[in-house]
Formats: sequence, C-alpha cells, structure tokens
Amino acid sequence: MIKKYCFLSFALTVVLLAGFNPLFAQEDNWPKLKINLSEDGSSYFGITMNSQVWTRYISNNPDKNGVAQYSDIDLGIRRSRLTLYANLMDKAMISTQMGYDGMTYRSERKPGFNLYNVEVEYFLLGDALHLGFGLDARNGISRYSGNKNFEFLVVDAPGFTSPVGGTFDDFGRQLGIFARGSISKLHYSFAITKPLEYGVDSVSSPVTTERINENFALKSYFEWQFFDTENALFQQMTMNNLGRGKILNVGAGFYYHPEAMLVEAEKDLSTVDPMLAAMLIAAGSEHLLPQFADYYPSQISDIFVAAADVFIDMPTRRGGAVTGYLGYYYNFFGQNYLRSFGRMNVSKMSAEAALPQGPGNSEWEIGTGHIVRGEFGYLLPGSGVKNRFQPYGAFTFKAFEGLGEASVQFDAGINWLMYGHNLKWTLQYSSRPVYTEVDDQQMWTSSKGQVILQTQIYF
Repeated sequence: MIKKYCFLSFALTVVLLAGFNPLFAQEDNWPKLKINLSEDGSSYFGITMNSQVWTRYISNNPDKNGVAQYSDIDLGIRRSRLTLYANLMDKAMISTQMGYDGMTYRSERKPGFNLYNVEVEYFLLGDALHLGFGLDARNGISRYSGNKNFEFLVVDAPGFTSPVGGTFDDFGRQLGIFARGSISKLHYSFAITKPLEYGVDSVSSPVTTERINENFALKSYFEWQFFDTENALFQQMTMNNLGRGKILNVGAGFYYHPEAMLVEAEKDLSTVDPMLAAMLIAAGSEHLLPQFADYYPSQISDIFVAAADVFIDMPTRRGGAVTGYLGYYYNFFGQNYLRSFGRMNVSKMSAEAALPQGPGNSEWEIGTGHIVRGEFGYLLPGSGVKNRFQPYGAFTFKAFEGLGEASVQFDAGINWLMYGHNLKWTLQYSSRPVYTEVDDQQMWTSSKGQVILQTQIYF
C-alpha cells in the first residue's frame, strides 16, 4: 500500500508541476524531418520518429484460489517507431515503418526490430481513390481500428479495437490490397487481405480456437464528416485533435474472415455406454455423464466483427476544446469464444496457478458478444500548443457470451501537452474486472487496476 501511494504522489507531482519549468520553452514551429525532391514540392522524402515509455504500478490479479498477489512497479517501452515515406509527384507514395513494441524488464535480451508497415500507394483519382498494396493496418471496423497511435485521448487503444490482434495478424497488420479515399464529406476504406497463420489459442468453454485456413478477409470502414474534412494523405485517424478544427464524424465498418474458427460443441450424452449411464444414474452421479461422452461433431465458424461510432472534437471559448468518442462493437468468433491478454504483462505466476483470465494484468479483452466504449476529454482554456492540460475519462461495457455476467471498467487521467502531441505526458488510472468460477460460470467478483505514467516524443 505504501509503495502504491508513493508512486501516485511521484507521478502526479511530475505531471502537474513540471509543466511550469521554463527550460522547456520552444518555438511555435515544430521541426520536421522532410526534404523536398522537386522544386514545386510535389516530390519529397520524410522521416518520423516517436517513442512512448511507460512507468507503471500494477495491482495484479489473484490466483485461482482467490489469494491476493503482490503488486508490480516497472518501466517499459510501449512503442518506439521509425517511419520512412516518400511522395512521388503527387502520384504515388511509399512508406515503411519499423521499430519495437512492448519491451519490459522480462523481455528477451537484444530484441530485433519489427517491420510494421510496407505500403505502396497510387493516387489514381486524387483524394477520391488511392489504391495500395502491402503490409498495412487498415482494419476496418471503427475509427479506433485505424488510429494515429500518437494522437490518443487516453493512454492507449483498447485491445478489442484490433479483434484478431496476435492471431491472424502481426501487430494489427495483414498483407493485402486496399482502396481508400474521400468523396465530398464521405471518407471510405476497403481492403482484401490474406490473414497470417494464427499465433495464439483462445481460452473458452466449449473449446473455440483459431484454425489454419487459406481464406481471404474483407475489411471496410465508411465515415461521414459533417464539418471539417480531415487530411486524407495518410490513412491513420486522430482520436484527439486538440480543437484544431470542427470535427463531427459518424462511421461504421466491419471485418469478415470466413471459416476461420473451429468450434467443439457440447458433449453428446447419448454417446455414453447405456450400462454405464444406468449405473451412474442409479448411484445419483448424473453429473459425471459428460466425462464419458463424446463431443458433437466439430463446427467451422466465421469471424464477423461490426461497429458503429461517433467522434467529436470541437474548439470552445478561450481556446479550450472538447473531445468525445462513442462506439458500439459486435463480435462473433463462434460459440462462447473468449480471449484474454495483459498488455506488457510482467507477472511471474504460472498459467496453472492463475485464474482462467490469466495472471498479472490480464483481462477478458475479446469475445463473442457486445462492447460499448465511451470517452470524453476537455482541453482547458489557453492559447497555443505549449503547456496545456487535458483531463479525461472513459468507460468500457463488455457482455460476452462465454461469461456469466457483463462488466464495466473505466479509465481516468490527464494529459500534459508540453508541445501538443509532440511532447506529451499522460497519467492514467485504469480498472479491470476480475472473473472467478461461481457455480461453473465465470462471474465478475471484483476489480483490479493499474496506474500508468507515459512520456511521449513524436516528430
């Protein structure tokens, strides 16, 4: 308990007081690594670099017997990216992104760089139609699924916004062909991708797992922009525009991957030997019948995820701004599918000793069912982009078929914008539900949480 309050005191002091340090004063024009390759500027080469570092206090999940576990305080690299891009005569663009995600003190030594994006994109009809090929993160579904990960309102994107993350993709990326563009107030994207072979198994009952298949996946997202039209050069969308324009967008999207899941259905009690069944029933041990029964024939299921969302970012009086997001997600992965994970999980507990949802900061993140996500932030009045503060709050409602009851969790935090998103500190508390076995069902019996202090540099 003492180290928890020490951590909170330190983090809050840094965020609220360091903003008044005059050593960080700088010019209004943020430097950019960009070189024009033609006199008219239609051809150019650019580099962006960015890093996010986390300092965390984690209240770990109890073990499967309900015994409380120690807490963790650690540092980790959430993201470190280098992006190279070139525009050729406003006719085509090539971009490559590399870097490393999720490094903690328990990560493997000397990690290699990961290749995130390799895209070649042709501007066939100006902003109305771009056609591209390569490894990219156009995931359809929602605005959050195609975000700029250095322009969040909260500290990070919820895991369910990349619903097949770590299974049929690599850090949210798949190989494919995509088309996107803007026509009047309509922004659209559509992709046909070849999912990667799955990388993890799910945790559920009855057993539902990803299966190797050769089918293509379809992804799409459509968004109507009521006021200002956002820059369509890059496909990523901001989740926090800091009142730089009047944005009110309504969108909808989907992800469809046919025959991607294998479902083993309930036990067929008619397959139990009749004499054995009679003996068990006579002895009052009917509950043992499933142990001697076979499953019904396995079924193959599709993955289908759909979402609808609203995003608003508006300036207010005296230089303030409001930012909000509301999204509804419907997930279908097959009967009772569940998948849990803990972001940058540093727990040392074995899987055998852990709850079904996992040790450390693991939670049921994705499953067949419904999710509602809401966010709201307020940029306090001021001028310019330097030394601004933005408190915010968020909630997530999850109702998964494989769990005995729904859950609600929340985030609360504050952004200190030293220089917009380019130099930013974020302090956030996040809760998560803890499920335990009650009468053979997973029930929400308590909550745990974590505090994250994030430092971000982006240029």
